[in-house]
This record gives sequence, structure tokens and C-alpha cells, in this order.
Amino acid sequence: MPATSLASLPPQSLAFALGAAASFAALDLSQKWTARYAVSTPAAFLGLRLLAGAVIAPLLLLLPGATARAHLASLPWLPLAGLILVNLAGNVLYLWSLYRADVSVVGSLWPLKNFYLPLFAFALGGERFPPAIYALIAVATTGALGVAYNRRLGTRALLEKPVWLMALVTVPVFAVSDLLFGVVSSRIGGAFTTVVVAWGLALVGLPLLLAERRTRKAVVEGLRKPKGALGAGLTGLFLVVGVACIGEAFARAGGAVVLVNVFAMASGVLLLAANAALPGWLDREDRSVYLVRFAGAATLISAAGLLLLLRAAGASE
Repeated sequence: MPATSLASLPPQSLAFALGAAASFAALDLSQKWTARYAVSTPAAFLGLRLLAGAVIAPLLLLLPGATARAHLASLPWLPLAGLILVNLAGNVLYLWSLYRADVSVVGSLWPLKNFYLPLFAFALGGERFPPAIYALIAVATTGALGVAYNRRLGTRALLEKPVWLMALVTVPVFAVSDLLFGVVSSRIGGAFTTVVVAWGLALVGLPLLLAERRTRKAVVEGLRKPKGALGAGLTGLFLVVGVACIGEAFARAGGAVVLVNVFAMASGVLLLAANAALPGWLDREDRSVYLVRFAGAATLISAAGLLLLLRAAGASE
């Protein structure tokens, strides 16, 4: 397959990618708060989030044009089924790690997805780029890792099972999920894909989770507590909006998952701004850590800016 053109990332796709970054930053903050203060077990948290997503996602169909391609005959059933199952597996793995390791360490590993994505896209015959583009993607990802750096992310932390499982299994699983989401959303649109996936996750995941009496009890208790209901609602809302935005970015970019994700990494920069504006709220770090983070932010923004310049140059040729 020929190299993917940078002109395949139009301004609308970029805008949705940045919208996804803002939503995922808010999701990360709400997940940390919910896991720490509101819901006591990962199974209950996942059940509440799946329930919230299934309730909130259909509201996307009220948006203009969201139902234009919402026809059962047009659904790509095989990649859609794969997307639901892979995404459910990724959520189970992520929440398992989130409740067993420092949340700041687990969350800091998300940028690794952008190392896996180009490899998977290349191996599956999808997106291929000139060497300079791969180099900029690697630089941007390195910058994103710098933004997520914290003093607890050391050799000892990486040897813990929840942490290496996140880095070597969970993050690659979500990279595969992104590729499948790009395939489906490019055919039926990001909003409708988000709705179908949210309902599919709820239909498959909730019966399995609620089969256990302890989880059912924890879900009911979570809904009764204001903090639990608020945490489930916020994580569901930000997840649905973020997924819908990145789905629309994929759709408008013709499924160009790798490039879209580079700009979605700006969520780390937004989290850095939130941590700097509200020191100590969910993150307590010293000045040396913030020097690394701001250097990473500068690296990420510079690499993403160069990608945009190359896109503009490619579009003008």
C-alpha cells in the first residue's frame, strides 16, 4: 500500500483530535478522582462506567448528521464485533492495573500507544509514511512520555506486575482498538460508532460483571453515593465525548489513526496545565519533575507543529 498522504489530515480532523485530547484529559482527572475517592473496586467502576456510557452515548444521535449513515445494512459487523471485544478486554486490564498500582504511574504509560500504533498499522497493511514522519511521531511520543513523567515512575515501579502489564499488554490492546475504531468510524461515522460500541460494551460486559453478587452490591452502593454517581457520570460523559471526537477525527482523515493520535496526545499538555494550576489536588511533585514535564510538552508541541507544516507542504504539492 502506498504511503499515507499528510494531506489526509484535514483541519476538521485536527479540530476533532484536539477536542478528543481535551475530553481525554478530563477523563483522566475524573478517573483518578473516582478510583481514589468514590468507587472501591475495579469491577464496580467498570460496571458503572459501562452503564453511564450506554445511557449518555445515544444523545450523540441528536447531533446534526449523526444518523446519516446509521443503517444496519451498512454496519461492518466483523470489525465492529472485534472492536467491542478488544475494547472491553482493554478496559478490564486497565482498571485492574489502576486499582493495584499508583494511578500516576499507570496513567503515565498511555503515550506508549503511539509507539505501538505505527508498528501495528504497518504490519496490518494500513498507514505507511516516509521515514521523516515516523521520526517526528517518535519524537512527539517521547515528549508525551516526558509530560507524563513522575518521580514514582522508576525501575522498581516498572517491575511491578500492574505496571508492566499496562505497558506490554493493555496499551497494545488499546492500540488495536484504535485501529479497529478507525476502520469502523471511516465507514459509519464517529458518533454512530461510539453509540454502537457503548451499547455493545454494556450488553456484553454488564451481564458478566453483575453476575457476581459482590459487584452488584458495589454498583448499587456506588449509585446511591453522590460521589459514586458523580464519578460514574463524569467518566462516562468524558469517555463518550472523547471517543466520539476521535472517531470523527478518524472518519474525516480517512481512517488515518496514527496521525490523529499524535494530536490527541495533547491531552498530556492539558493535564500538565491542570496540575500546574491546581498543585497538590491529585498530583504532588517537586520542581525537577515539572522541568521534565515542561520540556516534554515543548518537544511534543514542536514535533506536532512540524507534522502540520509537512502536511501543509504535502497538500500544496
